[in-house]
Amino acid sequence: MRKLVNAFVPNAIPSELVPYTVLWVVTRYLKKHSGLWVGGAVELTHGGVSFKPNALNDAFHVGLEPVHIPIASIRSVRREFGWLTGIVVIEHSGGQFRFRCFGAKQVASRFRSYLNEA
Repeated sequence: MRKLVNAFVPNAIPSELVPYTVLWVVTRYLKKHSGLWVGGAVELTHGGVSFKPNALNDAFHVGLEPVHIPIASIRSVRREFGWLTGIVVIEHSGGQFRFRCFGAKQVASRFRSYLNEA
């Protein structure tokens, strides 16, 4: 399963390519929320859950790394309320991985079903 999402990345740092007025707003958001929402794709496979930033976000952030959470380390998956798009929260041995997308309720349900089968 592959889905276009915005993932919450705590260590996301905006690049100097971002215009100053936008950078000011993004920096304020980063300080207030301890992270940024980064566009990309989440993929669920037999090996686990992966997130890869899209090319635009990769260009406008410094040092973004893909995320991979092994299936064995996933403890739970739940959906949380979000305006316009819901939020899927994956609890794992290293903490939490959060992403927002359309159809979050169905995505969380499919992830849980898949994990129960694995």
